[in-house]
Parts: sequence; C-alpha cells; structure tokens
Amino acid sequence: MRQIALPLDELRSGASSSLIITECNASAFAGLSSAAGWAKRCAILTGPARSGKTLMARYFSGQNGTVIDEAEAAPAETLFNAWNRSQESGVPLLLISRWQPAEWNISLPDLQSRLGAALLLDIAPPDDEMIEQLLQKQLADRGAAISMDALSYVKRRIERSYAAIEKFARSANAIALAENAPVNLTLVKKVLES
Repeated sequence: MRQIALPLDELRSGASSSLIITECNASAFAGLSSAAGWAKRCAILTGPARSGKTLMARYFSGQNGTVIDEAEAAPAETLFNAWNRSQESGVPLLLISRWQPAEWNISLPDLQSRLGAALLLDIAPPDDEMIEQLLQKQLADRGAAISMDALSYVKRRIERSYAAIEKFARSANAIALAENAPVNLTLVKKVLES
C-alpha cells in the first residue's frame, strides 16, 4: 500500500522536545544552569531563529526562574519592573531575543545600563555535530530516518542555520512520503537542488 503525503507537516505525537547540546550552544546552556551565580540576577539569551531558545527557557523556568520571551519587543517599563522584582526577590530573570541588547530600541537610560550589566548568553550558528543530531531528530520526529551517507552529504552542503535544517527536514519528509522512498542520498540531493 502506498503512503499518501498530505499538505501538513505535523510532528508525530510524542515527538521529542529534548534539547540537543553541542559546542555551539554549550556555553549558553551552562550559563543557564548556573543562574544562582549571576552577578545581577539577570541574563539575556540570544540566538538565531529555531536555535532552541524556547527549549532552554522552559528548562530555565523549571528551575524557578522568570522568563520574558521576545524581550526586545516588551515595553521598557515591563523590563524595568521585571529587573527590579528580580533584584528584590532574588529570582533570576532571563530575557530572550534573537538580537543583541545593543540592537533593541531602548529609550530609558536606566534600563540600558541595567541590561548592559546582565550576563549575555549567545547561541552560535549550528556546528557539524548540531547539524547531524538536529537533522536526525527532526526527521525522526516526523517518522523518518536518514541514511548515514545521506546525512554526511547534507551536513557538508546545507546552509548553516537552524531554520534551514528544519526546512530541509520538512522537505525531505514530504518527498519521502510522496515518493514512498527512504531518505537516502538520491532523495537528499533532490531536496538540496530544489
């Protein structure tokens, strides 16, 4: 029986939401794990789209921390008050953004100086190990597996971004379903050429 590909890219139920740690994000994760030692009880986690910031934030909030996602878009008063509450309560504050604080539009000088004192945790673009593990995870979450020769081929040629890895996994899975084919070298070449 042939499997029909539907125009949906839902992950299988029970898909893993575990965080992959490699050299590109290890220092950011280590910084989150040591929140008790943050000098100003505040850290700013930055990184590219789809890089795992939300998963790291879930881990952090599970350690009794406060999180503000998309902090660059939050009103200055919200950030200022969150900073002050963190200082008074001792509960660490994590601000998340795709951009460095210098790129935020902050008009309050007091808030600028406070954010300048926060610990900066940055997630770098994916390294080879991250690309490999993330491709395998993204495909496995969709119910597919990639052959080792195909994985090696993709790893050397894919754009080094988390979003590109996710897009590739979606495309490879869709083609594999449509053609009732494994995610092998022939299929990944087709995906990379499209």
